[in-house]
Amino acid sequence: MKRGHAMKNENITKNKLNGDLLEIRKTILNNLKSTDKNSAKLMDNLAADKGKMLRALFVLLGGSFGNINRKKLIEMASAIELLHLATLVHDDIIDEANYRRGKSTIHSSFGVKAGIFTGDYLFAQSYVLFSRNVSPESIMEVSNTIKTICTGEINQFFSVFSLEANIKSYLKRINGKCASLFSLSLSIGAYEGNADKVIIKKLKLIGYYTGMAFQLIDDILDLTSETNFLGKPSGNDIKEGIYTLPLLYEIKSSNNLIIENLRNGSTDKVIEMLRTSEGLLKAKETAKKYTDKSLKLIDSLPESFEKSYLKQIVEKMLVREY
Repeated sequence: MKRGHAMKNENITKNKLNGDLLEIRKTILNNLKSTDKNSAKLMDNLAADKGKMLRALFVLLGGSFGNINRKKLIEMASAIELLHLATLVHDDIIDEANYRRGKSTIHSSFGVKAGIFTGDYLFAQSYVLFSRNVSPESIMEVSNTIKTICTGEINQFFSVFSLEANIKSYLKRINGKCASLFSLSLSIGAYEGNADKVIIKKLKLIGYYTGMAFQLIDDILDLTSETNFLGKPSGNDIKEGIYTLPLLYEIKSSNNLIIENLRNGSTDKVIEMLRTSEGLLKAKETAKKYTDKSLKLIDSLPESFEKSYLKQIVEKMLVREY
């Protein structure tokens, strides 16, 4: 009976989470509406996006460790997703990507200037929601996270095709690219719900370790996966001059053959060598260290369905081959 009762409670909680995610999607769509016809044209293009809303789910799961008004939590989660969407719009411009999730990007349909304006609009709209629902301390956390994201992008821009790029700067870069927003997403709901300070700190670290491992695995898969799994050419990062951890380990160990091929522009040869390199193995070990740290911290959280669900999600994200 006890087991059956526990399973029933888990199903109720999971259904509630799914219901909350639907509410978040509605909130996002409402915040994409504009009375200005030209702005509406751009927002309508985004409204059809069917993202995974992983960061919003992290807000909900983190918020469960505190005591917070459901409406506030949903609006905070929606604000996080709008913030994430803003970064994607700008990323697509920087990467000169014409498609995202099989749909034309804003800048490829309407031009680069329209893409920049759209990203800025989304940043502003996310702040409207944040300012209505969170404390000044959390606004500061949001602002610092955006600064970290932007710093990561700036550093990546200035490090392309550079043999001076190093492992420390790479790890700071992927903190900006991925980990910082995961960390904010998992902790902001708990903080605003007055959760225990120790739990808030753990949630921040879980988000950080998860984001670091997730981006490391993405970078590794860029080298090892087939093009059809990635949706982009295999080894695309190296070809664009973005030197990721497997290559940086080889540069650090003074692999002259790889370095010489980089200088000659023979990136296909470099990618082929990296697939069987010591640097790739070391990068996988580094990703596993971050994964293990994340899962160990999740295990130390108070028992609840949300804790178990968080562990399932993180395992699915980090223990993968594509």
